[in-house]
Amino acid sequence: MIALLERLLPLWTEPVDGRGDPEAAFGEVYADPVVVNGTEMSLTALVARARSLQQAFDQLGMDILDTVETPDRVVVAFEMRGRHIGPYSSPLGTVPPTGRDIAVRTIDVLTIAGGLVTAIWVVADDLGLLRQLDAARLNGLRGDTAAERSPASPLRCRVTPPFTASDTICACPTH
Repeated sequence: MIALLERLLPLWTEPVDGRGDPEAAFGEVYADPVVVNGTEMSLTALVARARSLQQAFDQLGMDILDTVETPDRVVVAFEMRGRHIGPYSSPLGTVPPTGRDIAVRTIDVLTIAGGLVTAIWVVADDLGLLRQLDAARLNGLRGDTAAERSPASPLRCRVTPPFTASDTICACPTH
C-alpha cells in the first residue's frame, strides 16, 4: 500500500492544473465519490480542494512521519509544509495571505477497497495552523490568581515558551 501513497501524495503537492485531466488522475487513487470525514465528496470537489490548498500554500510538501497498514486500511501521519501565499479557507473563515512558512501535523485514516481510497478520516492540527498564520490565539483563564479561580476548577494557566505573555495555555495539573 506504500505504492498507493506514492501515487496519492503528488496529487496534493504537484500542481493540479499541470495534469491533462486532474479528475482522471484523482480517479486512479480515489473512488468517486469518496467519503471524507463522514461526508461524500465527488472527485470534482476533491480536485477543487487540492487546487485551493495549492493556491493557498507555495512549496507544498508532505513528509511522512509514520504509517500503519492493514489489508483494508492505511493510517498515515505526516507533516505538511509550505508558505502561505494565497487565501486559505479554514474552518473559521478565510485567512488572507501572510507569507509565513507553516508546518502542520496530520493523520489520515484511509479505507481501501478495490485498490482505491473509498473513505478518509482526516485529523489535522487546524488550530496549530491558524496559530502559525496568526489567525487564532489561545486565551486561557484571565488573571490566574487564587481569588479569580474557582476552587473546584482543576485548570491552571501558565505561559510556556515559545509563546508570548499574551498567549496562555491551560493545563490540567494531573498531566
